Amino acid sequence: MTGAARQYPGLLNSPIVSGPVDTLGVEVGFERRSMRLLGIFAPWRLQAYGYTLAAVYALVLIGMYRYGVWLIDKTGAPLPDCDFTYWWVGGTAALHGQAASLYDPAQLTALLKSLVGPHHANDLFPYQNWPYPPVFLLILVPLGLLPYLAAFLIWEALALAACSLVVYWIVHQSAAFALMLASPFGALDFRWAQTGFLRASLLGAALLVLGTRPVLAGVLIGCLVFKPQFGILIPLALIAGKRWRAFAAAAMTILFLVGLSIVAFGIAPWEAFARGLFAQANDILGQGKASWGTVQTIYGLIRAFGGGAALAWIGQGCLTAAVAVLLWLIWRSSARYPLKAAFLSAASLVATPYAWSHDLTMLAIPIAFLVKDQIDRGLLRGEQMTLLALFGLAFAILCHGGDLPLGPVITTMLIGLILRRVLRDRTQPGPRLVRAAMSGSSPAADGCKSYADDCSAGAIGGHFAL
Repeated sequence: MTGAARQYPGLLNSPIVSGPVDTLGVEVGFERRSMRLLGIFAPWRLQAYGYTLAAVYALVLIGMYRYGVWLIDKTGAPLPDCDFTYWWVGGTAALHGQAASLYDPAQLTALLKSLVGPHHANDLFPYQNWPYPPVFLLILVPLGLLPYLAAFLIWEALALAACSLVVYWIVHQSAAFALMLASPFGALDFRWAQTGFLRASLLGAALLVLGTRPVLAGVLIGCLVFKPQFGILIPLALIAGKRWRAFAAAAMTILFLVGLSIVAFGIAPWEAFARGLFAQANDILGQGKASWGTVQTIYGLIRAFGGGAALAWIGQGCLTAAVAVLLWLIWRSSARYPLKAAFLSAASLVATPYAWSHDLTMLAIPIAFLVKDQIDRGLLRGEQMTLLALFGLAFAILCHGGDLPLGPVITTMLIGLILRRVLRDRTQPGPRLVRAAMSGSSPAADGCKSYADDCSAGAIGGHFAL
């Protein structure tokens, strides 16, 4: 007798279960050994772990704030090693008609020094470029209307809430909120006050409504233009999936935002944008002015282990080409949509040579769609341990302050999990006995519902790898 049969005896005495009890795991589409869930995935434990880790993160950040090493120093001056300082300066400059000055390194440095004070002038980043398109300033201008700390709190609270809601809407499990807060990459995004939560929200919401509201999905995709390096593969997926309405809506949204930014800030910022972008790429990817361990791509990994620029570009190019081909094949196939969405959102982080640890906050989306598929179709053997290992790697990056080049390892392992489910579904499509049984009211239905609830708990535990 299997563990599932012992735990859910209502399944045994039912005409729905016609085969031997030992084949039950295969009939419902699960690996036989994966039916016994790890105790760590009990729903109450998941929420306890998630909220506990979130509390630890909060205590650490509050301690850093009180000691003057996060957001502001002990005199109340903003710290230059927080990216939000740049966002607030950018919003303030754009608000006062100085958007073009952000793209001049000398003027940007002067603006920052006037904000942080002379005693922090030597603490500025060794690269003073503004590599963001002027469209980004449309988001930042409202921040310039607010005091520094108030702007930060609103920025992070809204982005975190939006990302948490999107993840919840994907998986429909209350544990998603706790496990979203437990994300090590989310903690890093909060530490630097970056845009990871915002980008994850836009991409996740777009993929969530792509099938039912393609125009809205296209608008959300178009809004991602402020970080264009993470949208390299999105047009390819839309074309492969013949999502023409979403493609057109995305293109029109981008054109509208570009036009709006020109009306608001003039043409000069766009003329200087390319210079700022290439200067930043040269400083980071060429001269290595930031630690290679912080560049969470295959390019950064190769450079971190002593490889030259040519080898790193070859490695990055080969990996980007490989995931692009796989993306095309998957989106052209009959693979389940959650797996298509999971692959696209994970591949978006692999395809770019330029990504930081806080950018990996976007892994919340591929993992959410992967968990959605696990809830619907069941866990495969080894997935629980793999997801726990991914969380361990993510936590190691957090403990090193983001300076540990394990990001490409995590994203590649995650893509492997997704591909495994795609390939297995094509070769061994499993029947949906559990879902059929749950539609009725009987001892068997009750057993199936309890069993499915536990499997959902085990699947949602994958969010520890965010």
